[in-house]
Amino acid sequence: MIRGLEHLISDFEHAEELEKIVVARATGNIYNHVFYEPLRMYFLENEELKLLLPDYIRKNRDIEHFWIFIKNNISGEGCYNNRRKYIYDSFQPLINYLEEKEFSNGSSLIKLAKVEKVLTIDQELNILIEEAKERFKNQNDKKIALEKLWDAFERIKTYFDEDKKLSSEQLVILVSTNFDKDFINNEFKELTTIGNTYNIRHHEKGKIIISENKHSEYLFFSMLALLNLCVENIHEKEGI
Repeated sequence: MIRGLEHLISDFEHAEELEKIVVARATGNIYNHVFYEPLRMYFLENEELKLLLPDYIRKNRDIEHFWIFIKNNISGEGCYNNRRKYIYDSFQPLINYLEEKEFSNGSSLIKLAKVEKVLTIDQELNILIEEAKERFKNQNDKKIALEKLWDAFERIKTYFDEDKKLSSEQLVILVSTNFDKDFINNEFKELTTIGNTYNIRHHEKGKIIISENKHSEYLFFSMLALLNLCVENIHEKEGI
């Protein structure tokens, strides 16, 4: 475990963090540069994974040596976009390998949070869920991820009709197919109450503050599980 990066659990998360660091340095930004060296060693000490590490990471011991490498090799007009593409492409063997490994061996929660295209006829709903999943991967964006997910919940309540009450009732009936309608209905009510009571979507005085990430994560996956169930049932209904 790397001190200061204790929130990173899997090899996949460590790889994504290293990728973000080098992209930031290559494009003139500052992001966790001090963790370049421990993350580099994290992968170099793994005989299997170091072979998938980009060659320039293996050869450049610190972030400033990497900067010299990238500056000398990709410069001129449009260099920032070209550097991003170069880094993203070079990380794909490692990222893809770890992603497949993690999702084949990992928990259902990890699979649930995987960022992939959400396909419904409501594009705004799709974007909200995808953005929430993407932001949740960043330790500093978990509160925003929670807000986006609750926005998606409010949005999906109007999926079948602009009348939220009528549409919600239709959605509950759909999701409850071959299941307990009262349970699903209570889930909708409880999560709605949480969204109105805690500082998720509303930030006026008197709202309950969510101060710890473990509680944000609990609420995130609770809501994501319900949304995933809704979307899956919508897919079945619409033949997507």
